[in-house]
Amino acid sequence: MNPESCIEVNLPDKTITKVKLIRSTRSKRMCIKADLYGISIVSPIKQDIDEVRNFVNNNNSWILEKIKFYEKINNKLEYGPLQDDEIIYLGKKYNLKFVKDTIQYTVISENQMKITFHVKDRRTCKRNLVYWYKQQTKKLLDERIPFFGKKLSISYGKVRIRNQKFRWGSCSKAGNLNFNLFLSALPINMIDYIIIHELFHIIEFNHSDHFWKLLERVVPTYNDCRTWLRINGRYVLFK
Repeated sequence: MNPESCIEVNLPDKTITKVKLIRSTRSKRMCIKADLYGISIVSPIKQDIDEVRNFVNNNNSWILEKIKFYEKINNKLEYGPLQDDEIIYLGKKYNLKFVKDTIQYTVISENQMKITFHVKDRRTCKRNLVYWYKQQTKKLLDERIPFFGKKLSISYGKVRIRNQKFRWGSCSKAGNLNFNLFLSALPINMIDYIIIHELFHIIEFNHSDHFWKLLERVVPTYNDCRTWLRINGRYVLFK
């Protein structure tokens, strides 16, 4: 993929925006993409730059529509879209830094709101970050699941940590609990809600009225938790 550049586009509302140009050897035709991080156009390597500009400007109404759509989402998010050098840990946004070192360890600075990962090989940064999240999640689960299990008088089976894309937690009919390895990115009240939610599934496997009544007795704000997770859940993970 060639170095990226930007194309300025005049929008129907008289404003100007920049569209990121990505030249790709895999691309056979031009395609405009939009997300929380902005607008980009992917085009073949040899596509004439004037053709790219014309294509973008001919779709300026669609671009404006997507900009407004993602602005509404962004305004609802607690953290905003994460940048490459940012992560969320226990509901707080930290700057992310990797330092090459002979020993691997992590330093969390609350004063600077920065997490520094000392790594042996910078090429494995993402792998180290995933492993760190898994470690933090395990520590939380080892402490909080026994606490809530005892408090609620609920016995459970095995506890597993998995890289689940679409679930924060799940419960099997055998009473085994599964949790997303990135659980430790969430605020502690959301973590507790998810743990309690899955523990109650051991009693009531489905989302019946009885299940929600059980949950409401312990977590009266469960609806607020569900709303928060629906809006923010997918955006607390690093890029």
